Amino acid sequence: MFTATVLLSVEKFVPMVGIYGQSPSILATIAPPHDTSPPPAPIPPVFSGDGQTIVITVPPGYNGSVLLTYQLPDPRYVMLGVAFKSPNGGVGRLEFRSVGISRDPYGSQLTVTDACVDQCIGVEFSYVILVQEVATGNIGVIDPGIENE
Repeated sequence: MFTATVLLSVEKFVPMVGIYGQSPSILATIAPPHDTSPPPAPIPPVFSGDGQTIVITVPPGYNGSVLLTYQLPDPRYVMLGVAFKSPNGGVGRLEFRSVGISRDPYGSQLTVTDACVDQCIGVEFSYVILVQEVATGNIGVIDPGIENE
């Protein structure tokens, strides 16, 4: 399985208001994905993008999935989950079958399994990561993107 880690840091927390896609987003830095797959690394790399957009390109004939782990090492916030939206309708249930959250007093991490199904090749999913501010209980969203090739 191919794996990568994405580091998140909140610059300015903005509480969510209204409906998904209409609320202002948290101002956050999203690092490019760091490939943590066991060697040997495939050429070209499976993970690319600037963090705001993450591109997953699996080798031809690959029938497995990939694992993305988002890390938010800031005790002022905890990740609550993720919401996906496909440009073709739907919520990414077929492509993103497993989502897990781990939290401790020092931060949190969100793990997403991308199934790499053929029907989603070339699809660019929009998604938001839900984050809660510990001091206030307010919920906000970080708004990046994933493209499957």
